[in-house]
Amino acid sequence: MLTTGGKVSAHGPGGRFGIVHDVLGVKPAADGLKTDTHGNAVSHEFIADKNPDLLYVVDRDAVVAESGQAAKQVLDNELVNGTNAAKNGKIVYLDPFIWYLAPNAMSSVENMVKTIGDSLT
Repeated sequence: MLTTGGKVSAHGPGGRFGIVHDVLGVKPAADGLKTDTHGNAVSHEFIADKNPDLLYVVDRDAVVAESGQAAKQVLDNELVNGTNAAKNGKIVYLDPFIWYLAPNAMSSVENMVKTIGDSLT
């Protein structure tokens, strides 16, 4: 997931954050997501319906200095809090600099692999 301006978009295999699925093997919670840069605009109801076991979140606004709600505020509601991910402490807030601004740097890729690996244990 990517949050920006109080909105949420979902990303899946083959997309901007595809390393999670394509390389690291995490099963997506939703099939058929667009693979373009901006992902798929989704609602809290969409997240609740998909009921992910893991939820990876990038807070775009935190790294591009835009005002607005932080990702944790955007996702802190009854629908998201009812998911398996929330109930089991598996909402993982990813470092937005690494995941959004500098995803191709070697140190970023190393961090990505470690972060995703740690979340699976």
